[in-house]
Amino acid sequence: MTHSPENHKPAGEQEWTVHIPAVYKRPLDRYHQPVNRRPALFLLLYVAIVLYLSLYPWRFVRNAGPGALYWIPLFNRRVIVDAVLNLVFYVPLGAAAFLSFHRRGAPAFLGAFALGAGVSFFVESAQLFIPTRSGNLTDLLSNAAGTLAGIVIAAIGRLVVPRTRALYSPGVLLIALWLTWQAFTFLPRYGPAVDKTHELLALLILALLAWRRQFRTAAVLLLIWLATDELRPFRFQRPPQPFSWLPFESWFVGALESYYGIIFGKLFLYTAILWIERSAGMRWTWALVVPGAIVLTGELAQRYLPGRTPELTDLVLLLAGAVMLYLVEPARWDNKDQA
Repeated sequence: MTHSPENHKPAGEQEWTVHIPAVYKRPLDRYHQPVNRRPALFLLLYVAIVLYLSLYPWRFVRNAGPGALYWIPLFNRRVIVDAVLNLVFYVPLGAAAFLSFHRRGAPAFLGAFALGAGVSFFVESAQLFIPTRSGNLTDLLSNAAGTLAGIVIAAIGRLVVPRTRALYSPGVLLIALWLTWQAFTFLPRYGPAVDKTHELLALLILALLAWRRQFRTAAVLLLIWLATDELRPFRFQRPPQPFSWLPFESWFVGALESYYGIIFGKLFLYTAILWIERSAGMRWTWALVVPGAIVLTGELAQRYLPGRTPELTDLVLLLAGAVMLYLVEPARWDNKDQA
C-alpha cells in the first residue's frame, strides 16, 4: 500500500491543530455591523445634552406658547447670531449621525438628516409648552442646515481621509475644543472677559501636545492649578451661598450669551487634564476620581467665596470630557471596530 506524500507523516511526529477564535476567522464581520460604535456613542451623548439644554427648566405648561411654530425674521444682529449658533451646534450632531452608519451613500445621508431634523422638530415643538422658551421655524431651519453641514463635512472627511480612525485621537479632540473656546471667547457679546491665566495655560497644554514629554510633572502641576483655581479669590465669608444641584442652572439664570466661552474653556481644560493624566500612565479610575474630588471640594468651598457660583456644572463638564476622551483613545478600539 502506498501513501501519497501529503498524507505521509514520519513516525512519532505529532500533528498540531491551530484553533483560531471565531471572532478572528472572518475579520470583515465587524464591518457588517449596522453602526460605528464611537460616533454612535458620541451621538447619544450629544443628543442627550441638546435635549437637556433645549428643554430646560423641564417645566411644561399646556398652551404656554403661541400654539404653532412661527417664523422669526432675521431683523437684527442678535437674531442672526442666534441663528448661526443654532446652525453650529447641530454640525456635530449631523457629522456623528452620518459617521454612525457603516454603509455610505444615500441611506446614511437621509438617515442622518432625518435624525437631526427630527430632534430639532421635537425640541422646537416641546418648547411651545415651556413658558421661558420659544419654539420657532427659524431655529428649526438653522438646526436642519447645521445637520446638513455636518453631514457634508463628515462625507468630505471620509473621502479625504479614507481611514477616518486618524481623526479619532486626543490631539484632534483637544484642538477642536480649544478652537471652539477661542471662537466664543473673542465673539462680541458671546464671550466672557478673557482670563489670561487660562489662555496661557491652554497654550502650554497645546505645546505639551506637540512635545509629548514630562507628562507626570505636568499632571501634578495641573492638579495643583485646578485646586488653586477652584478656590480663587481666597476670601471666604459667611453666610454660605446655596449650592445648585441642577447642572447649567447659572447658564439660564444669568446672561446666557456670556457662558459659551466659559463652558467650552472649562471643557477644554478638564479634558486636557484627563489626557495628561492618562498620558502619565494613570488608570482611568484615578484619572477621573482625583480631579473629580478636587472639583467637588472646590465647588462646595465656593459657597463661602464671593463672586463664585457653587454648582454641579463643572463635574458634568469633567465627566463629558472623560467620555469624549475615552471614545477617542485609539488603543481601546484597535480590534473592535473600523469607523
